[in-house]
Amino acid sequence: MMPITWKEALANRKFITHISFWLAGLAIFVLPLPYYFNNIIQPKPGSLLIDPFHGFLEPTNWSREIFVLIFVSPALFLLNNFKSPRTMLLTLQCYVSVNLMRMSTVYLFTLEAPEGIIPLVDPFLTKVVYGNNLFVKDLFFSGHTCTIFILFLIEKKRWLKVVLGLSTAAVALFLVWQRVHYTIDILGAILACILVYQFFIRSIDKIDWKK
Repeated sequence: MMPITWKEALANRKFITHISFWLAGLAIFVLPLPYYFNNIIQPKPGSLLIDPFHGFLEPTNWSREIFVLIFVSPALFLLNNFKSPRTMLLTLQCYVSVNLMRMSTVYLFTLEAPEGIIPLVDPFLTKVVYGNNLFVKDLFFSGHTCTIFILFLIEKKRWLKVVLGLSTAAVALFLVWQRVHYTIDILGAILACILVYQFFIRSIDKIDWKK
């Protein structure tokens, strides 16, 4: 389909309906997070897994590197794609949906933090998501991995797709190395992102962009 401008998109009633719905979904997802993690997930007993990859890697603090990648990668993506309303809507749909899925799986498959964990230092998560508390049970599946991998799936420019792919791989490795996550958390994140992306990439072009 031909790309549309923001002027055309904002004159499109269906686009306004979709973008409003998903922005509301984002607010509904974000606002209850501190209560959800601290009052529901934290006291809930979870399973402790044995991850074979943890045995090969001495726990190392990669918080700074993860923090840089997790914020620089989306910034590059937005700089290159904000001019496309379609891409922004698709990104919002995928991001909200995969995180709502993650909130469900964190509850249904609650895990205890891996042995030897070095807690991740992330100022944004600590203040906005965890309510200034240390939280280490936000496990299955990895939100950090999802944040970059979903952008990798959506991105069309070759050079940026390579950057996002390498960033995803680096963040995934660092998370397991630091024992913030189990390997299964990473694999679950990748699978969830692929499923969500495949659904929305098919549905977004069913919008009549001319009305």
